[in-house]
Amino acid sequence: MEKFLKRKNVYSELDLGQNSDPDEGPGMSGGQKKAKTARSSKVSGDLKGKILVKGKKEHTVEDCSSSFSDLSSSDEEASHAEGKPRRKKEDKKPGLSKLSPELSKLVVYTRSAPFKSFEQAAKNPSTDMSSFSESEALRHVKDLGMYFVRHNTHQLSRIYPSGQRLQSSNYNPQEMWNGGCQIVALNFQTPGEQMDLNQGKFLQNGQSGYILKPHFMCQPDTTFNPENVGGGPGHSPVLLTVRVISAQQLPKPEWDKPSSIVDPQVWVEIHGVPIDNNKKRTHHVDNNGFNPRWDCTFNFTVHVPDLALVRFMVEDHDYTSSNDFLGQYTLPFTSLLKGYRHVRLLKLDGSSLSPSSLFIHIKVTPCQGSPSKSPAKSPARSPSKSSAK
Repeated sequence: MEKFLKRKNVYSELDLGQNSDPDEGPGMSGGQKKAKTARSSKVSGDLKGKILVKGKKEHTVEDCSSSFSDLSSSDEEASHAEGKPRRKKEDKKPGLSKLSPELSKLVVYTRSAPFKSFEQAAKNPSTDMSSFSESEALRHVKDLGMYFVRHNTHQLSRIYPSGQRLQSSNYNPQEMWNGGCQIVALNFQTPGEQMDLNQGKFLQNGQSGYILKPHFMCQPDTTFNPENVGGGPGHSPVLLTVRVISAQQLPKPEWDKPSSIVDPQVWVEIHGVPIDNNKKRTHHVDNNGFNPRWDCTFNFTVHVPDLALVRFMVEDHDYTSSNDFLGQYTLPFTSLLKGYRHVRLLKLDGSSLSPSSLFIHIKVTPCQGSPSKSPAKSPARSPSKSSAK
């Protein structure tokens, strides 16, 4: 257990309340499943039945001078990240700690530790774990991406939403995964694109809540930088060709009149490192939710396939107001199946929208060039999920 955790090579969805299913996940072929088994079984086996307690660690009497600083580290991290003033040193009273010794003994692999710098963290034990606000983590990813990735090969990082998100909205978790952050906390009560990405990413490994990071993000001396992947580790460009052919039995928005008929259009989105982020859409089909046909073909260059997610989203086109979300499905690029496939759409909350589906064709070829991105307006409403088989 200790040897495994010290490698820090796992993305974790610790607060996900999904059922663990060892069977093949949606959109994953038998061949892909076998190829991943050797790596995936290590995660599932070593972490099965284990509970990691993150908390403050009580020090011995000799370390009393620094104990209060460590005991209050989590609170200070959060307040500092949110722009609140730190408490003055004279207000600290080490003798008043109420930490339970029994609880402290349970903190072994994930001891709360304030983050000061990458240089300092590299000298600390791998059992230390720092928490970053979304803004602080994003700043590290953008400005010091390679060093943040290296830091996350040595220690665990937990990212949490800003306290200023009063409506419990979410930040983009993909940016944090690009930096190698293992525990990316979201407001699970708020559905939308961010939760779609989160649930889509963890479809892998039987929805166990743990997946391995790519190999190039696990080396202590890695030079991978998510902000610059024109070459080097992880750069393995391929050309993804998606042909959106048709859809079957699309629903009407719940708030629409019974006599209304949808005018569907489809978005195909790539979420990954910044150079890969792209989205394209079909035209809308008037008054046909039963069997609309588009027959549109889109090309995407994916430079870092191991970090990319593919999202299909269907919405009801409206000339006079924002488009209404109808259904979606998100899955890892590495789980895509080639050829003709049905994408089983999901609702906004992630539940099944059966029998609604898309009919598509997938082709992946070695990249011969970089087709330019065509700018497109973002969808008006965030989708939910669907299943590609």
